[in-house]
Amino acid sequence: MMTYIEQLAAYELKTIQLNGVQQSYRETGQGKPLVLLHGISSGSGSWIKQLQDLGQHFHILAWDVPGYGASDALDTAEPKATEYATRLKDLLDALNLTDIILVGHSLGALQAAAFNALYPEYVNALVLANVAQGYKGFEAQKQQEVFEKRPKMLKALGATGMAQSRGPHLVAHVTADALQLIEAVMQEISLTGFTQASYLLAYDCIQSYLQEQQKNTHVVMGMSDGITPAQDIQALADQFQLKQCYEIADAGHLSYLDQAAQFNQILLSLN
Repeated sequence: MMTYIEQLAAYELKTIQLNGVQQSYRETGQGKPLVLLHGISSGSGSWIKQLQDLGQHFHILAWDVPGYGASDALDTAEPKATEYATRLKDLLDALNLTDIILVGHSLGALQAAAFNALYPEYVNALVLANVAQGYKGFEAQKQQEVFEKRPKMLKALGATGMAQSRGPHLVAHVTADALQLIEAVMQEISLTGFTQASYLLAYDCIQSYLQEQQKNTHVVMGMSDGITPAQDIQALADQFQLKQCYEIADAGHLSYLDQAAQFNQILLSLN
């Protein structure tokens, strides 16, 4: 059986120029556009089980957030989710994609919510998975700790050391295959991109971009997620009366990798 890394080789990393900046992504399949936004410690390659298993159902686009993969970083040291949303819009326009199913995982959920708030005409369905809600409104000391934590770790440990430290906490099923993929993806994170994403996490929040009873919004929780616990995500869903919630049993933070079949079934139900 091929490893995740071997499988990923079938989905080349593409690049495109958008208003003078480079953006990278992976793409496969035909059908309704399915756009995948990864979290703070991941990348386009993290979505291997969606690229591989859903291409016959969707036209899949998995981007590398600015500063990750071969994507140029944003031109601000203090980005909000709206800056990421603008880059995503430029990419979708360049590829002529609209009427999308937009999936945001972890910090990608914050970016996805902002995109939906700014450009609702592009979004057919919004999926918020293992949501990193952000720390806007928290005490300044807590925000500073969140902002500094991950860049410090990357500088101190390097990508390999960070993957070895953090990888086992991202999945409920710790396998050599999953850890190898996590490490390979973390090798593609630049310090600038990681610092910008950490700023976003520390100083913005998803609540700024959601509305009560927001239509076409689906919330996914990993019931073994120790990073963005299910009870916190359920509280967010209750706050905004988001009724379409899905629990994935025995799934850690990377629910779409940990329990890919269950995660993919949710996406298929939206097609």
